[in-house]
Amino acid sequence: MASDAAVALALSPKEEEFCSLLARVADSIHEQQPEQPRPTLRVAGGWVRDKLLGLESHDLDVAVDRMSGFELAQRVNAYLAAQGQAVRTIAKISQNPERSKHLETASTSVLGLAVDFVNLRSETYTGDSRIPHAEFGTPLQDALRRDITINALFYNIHTRRVEDFTGRGLADLRAGVVRTPLDPRQTFSDDPLRVLRVLRFASRFAYRIDPATAAALAAPAIAADLRRKISRERIGVELDKMAAGPSPLLAIRLILRFGLYAAVFHAPPPPVIEPPLPVIEPPLPDDAAVAATERVLCLLDDPAAAAAPPALAALAAAAAADPQIRRALVLAAYLYPLSPVAVPDGRRAAPLALVAVRDGLKLSRHDAEAVAALHALAPKIAALARCAQPAPSRRALGLLVREAGPRWPAATLFAAAVAGIAGPADLSAFAAFAAAISDHGLADAFALKHIVDGRAVADIMGIKGGPAIRVALDRIMEWQLDHPHGTAAECEAFVRSEVVPRIQSGH
Repeated sequence: MASDAAVALALSPKEEEFCSLLARVADSIHEQQPEQPRPTLRVAGGWVRDKLLGLESHDLDVAVDRMSGFELAQRVNAYLAAQGQAVRTIAKISQNPERSKHLETASTSVLGLAVDFVNLRSETYTGDSRIPHAEFGTPLQDALRRDITINALFYNIHTRRVEDFTGRGLADLRAGVVRTPLDPRQTFSDDPLRVLRVLRFASRFAYRIDPATAAALAAPAIAADLRRKISRERIGVELDKMAAGPSPLLAIRLILRFGLYAAVFHAPPPPVIEPPLPVIEPPLPDDAAVAATERVLCLLDDPAAAAAPPALAALAAAAAADPQIRRALVLAAYLYPLSPVAVPDGRRAAPLALVAVRDGLKLSRHDAEAVAALHALAPKIAALARCAQPAPSRRALGLLVREAGPRWPAATLFAAAVAGIAGPADLSAFAAFAAAISDHGLADAFALKHIVDGRAVADIMGIKGGPAIRVALDRIMEWQLDHPHGTAAECEAFVRSEVVPRIQSGH
């Protein structure tokens, strides 16, 4: 153990109560089984790291040395119940149950804290599987199996001291270094997901990656192992945490630095269809992801530095305050190199970025559609925003807002951001576009109802339904946007005099 392991932590009153409870549970277990050594309980991993950094952390992993995590959780609940305190349901998690049933872990809530109970373990990897064979282990073995040294620290409930069994975790935390506890080449070969975890924590804390770890990350086999061994869901989880984290720009820079863009943003090969889809546009260079992310974040985080005029800065402030909008913009920037490309998806073509988010990262359909929409809307907004003479009509603005829906502010920001990648961009055009939408009262145009509805159109035309109704409703909406103060009677007269005759004549 490192010599500076006498480090203590400043606990909150709730954490102090929790640790005291666990110490009493350990004493109770020993009293019931005096022939067995007293179990030693430790809080492991991220909570210890964050406490040392002065950060809030609400999820605790408690590691025990002489029983499974599930058994410890049961003992904690039994102790609480005997004291007349409320207990919560325990969720049992069986990891690789055929081989490691005795290592069952558990999740529950204790004293209002979210807690995972686990046992100290050692792991052995075989073949191409990233699922190890696990056995009960020592604190050193448990520390060495972890992804990076700063995540391998323990807090001993009984001594109330931090334990650094790798001998490097505390020093790396002070120096701001990300390093694997063991040989990084073997670490990444055993479980390539650790590659993305290294990048995530390096970007989250803006730490440097130690040279040996960086050299292993750059090995050509790493990208292939990431594709071959790791499920797309797990890659998506790590990528999503990077996008929503404090340093998404550094994260995408690291992904490109180590040549991992194609492995991370990988879409399954499309089915072969006949005739094949024409290739309309090739993908952009991978580094367009960095440029797009940099410009998006500059608009969101420092619109003054981006020289954003007031109307655009107002959109940026609203987007920056909404974590989901910010996340969508970052994801769209990450996938910007794929924006020109369409691929077969069922019987139709779909944006490659949509398929990559949905199938390659296994994020939600909503996420996939949001990224695809931001990509598709950006050039349309740019084209309309740059129409200075004549200025875009109220109809053109309203129809674009209706196409974009509630995403139009985010799409405007994204369009403004990527417009400057190929060269200098005049953000005043995008600010004028946003201001015009506001001045015309079109910010909620996507929710505008038809002043003459489909049933009325059917009555006027003497039909029960069909595509003609949709055509008429489109013309009605255009009329409404051109005549913001028009009445239903005036619109109905327009339908009778102009819309119906044109439809009936086939125009």
